Parts: sequence; C-alpha cells; structure tokens
Amino acid sequence: MHVPSIAEFTASDLKTSGPVLDAAVRGVVRIRRRGQTFVLLSEARLDEIVAEASDPRPKSLADLVQGYDAEDVKNRLRGWEAEEAVGKEGL
Repeated sequence: MHVPSIAEFTASDLKTSGPVLDAAVRGVVRIRRRGQTFVLLSEARLDEIVAEASDPRPKSLADLVQGYDAEDVKNRLRGWEAEEAVGKEGL
C-alpha cells in the first residue's frame, strides 16, 4: 500500500524535529534512512486511513470495474438471450 506524502525528509533531518512534525500535522511525511522508508502521520490521519481502507465500497470507477471480465459477461448474456422464454418473462 502506498500512502501519498506531502513531504520527504532524511533521518538526519530529525535532529531538528520541528519542521518534520509541522509537516506531519498537515499530512503524511516520508522519512528515509539507509534505504529504508518510514512514514510519520498524526493519529487522526491514521484513523482516517484505517476507516477508508475498511470501507468495502468502491472509491473510484477503477475500483468498481476491477476484475471485470467483459468477455465473460458477454458469453453469459449470449446463453441467457438464447434461452426460451417461459411464463411471463416473454415480451
């Protein structure tokens, strides 16, 4: 999972933590140290991220059609259209 950040700092920047914490108040901050990446964020922002991730509803059109197989749907509809109507379903 990639969380967009508003600022990036190095571990050395933590010596003067004021600017790092000020940025973390505004959003997610990425901190790099020797090839590793850490993320700093406020507890309120963490709550928002967790709530958003636990909501099963699609967040975008791309989420809605993820895993959609157009050919599979067409094949299923062809079979349905070819079936003989019974009862009141005929027009």
